[in-house]
Amino acid sequence: MQNKLTTLLSTSLLLVGLSGCVVGNQIGHSGKDVYSTFGNIDVRDGQHAGDLENNSGNITVGNNAKVKSVDIVNGNIDIGEFSEAYSLETVNGNIDVAKEVFITRSVKTVNGHIHIHQGVNVGTNLVGSNGDITLAKKAVVQGDIIYEDTFLTSYADKTPKLKVAEGAIIKGKIHLYRYVKVSLPDSISQDKIVKHYLD
Repeated sequence: MQNKLTTLLSTSLLLVGLSGCVVGNQIGHSGKDVYSTFGNIDVRDGQHAGDLENNSGNITVGNNAKVKSVDIVNGNIDIGEFSEAYSLETVNGNIDVAKEVFITRSVKTVNGHIHIHQGVNVGTNLVGSNGDITLAKKAVVQGDIIYEDTFLTSYADKTPKLKVAEGAIIKGKIHLYRYVKVSLPDSISQDKIVKHYLD
C-alpha cells in the first residue's frame, strides 16, 4: 500500500510539474504569442506573431515577417530578410539577422555570436559578452555596441572579436567591459571605443 501511495504521489507531482510545459515544435501566426519549453518556434514567410519565448530550442522567423520580442534561454535566433522584430535576446545561442531587417530595440546574447547583415537597423544597443559580433556594410546601430563582462567571461575559450565593415554606422559608442579584438573601418574613429577595464 505504501509503495502504491508513493508511486501515485510521484506521478501526481510529475504531472503538476509538466502541466506548464509546452513540448514540441510550435508555429507562430495571426499575431499570437508563442511559448515553448522544449522544441523550436517557427514564423513562416509573410506571417506575423506576438512575443516568442523559448526555453530550449531555436526560433526562426522567415522573410517579410513581423514579430514582437524574441527571447530564448538555450537556442539560436534566425531572422529572415526584410522582417521586423521588437527585440532579440538569447543567453546561450547565436543570433543571425538577415539583410534589411528592422529591430526596434536591442539585440543581445551572452554566450554566442551576433551576425548583423547588410542594411539592418538596430534601434538601440547591440550587446554581447563571449562571442563575436560582425556588422555588415550599411547596417546601422542607433545606440551603442556593448561587450559585457559576466561571471562566465573567465570560462570563455577564445577572445571575442568585433568586426565592423566599411559603410556600417554606429551612432553611439563601443563600450568594452572586457578585452575584445576590435576591427573598425577607416570611416569609424577609434575614439568611439570606451574601455571600462584595466589593460
